[in-house]
Amino acid sequence: MILTTTERLVLRDLEDHDAANVLLLNSDPDVLKYVHDVPFYDMDAARAWIANIQHQLPLGIGRWAIETKDGTWIGRCSLRRHADGEVLMGYRLLREHWGNGYASETARGLLDLAFNTHDLQYVASKVARENIASQRVMQKNGGEFWKEDVCGHFADALVYRFDRPNHG
Repeated sequence: MILTTTERLVLRDLEDHDAANVLLLNSDPDVLKYVHDVPFYDMDAARAWIANIQHQLPLGIGRWAIETKDGTWIGRCSLRRHADGEVLMGYRLLREHWGNGYASETARGLLDLAFNTHDLQYVASKVARENIASQRVMQKNGGEFWKEDVCGHFADALVYRFDRPNHG
């Protein structure tokens, strides 16, 4: 099911047929450099991860595929609710699609979902201090540095906050 579209992208449910792309994404050390995931070593691991998405999100929202409007699979993204009620936004793209503005466009799509579909008051995103490109994506989309926090194996991740726009 398609959740939202942007100028060039479609965010849709992840399905079993996405396993090969999920495997490719989670097998690239450069993609995993700033996240806490472990590599997937085979199709069974990727399929199991997709099948298990609802269990990975016990407090709600979702994980989705990112495709260009011509159907090219470029990555995955998520909004994940945590026990404290905070919803974190995340994304990752296949390396061949870096530098094309897709991360910023994905963030805009996720913020639209967060505020207009899920009626959230704010969204946060944790970014490794060394991940300058993702920091720029957050800033470009209106994220304000909020605090430092632990994120996976990063003790001092930067947390950006996006507040719901006022439509006075």
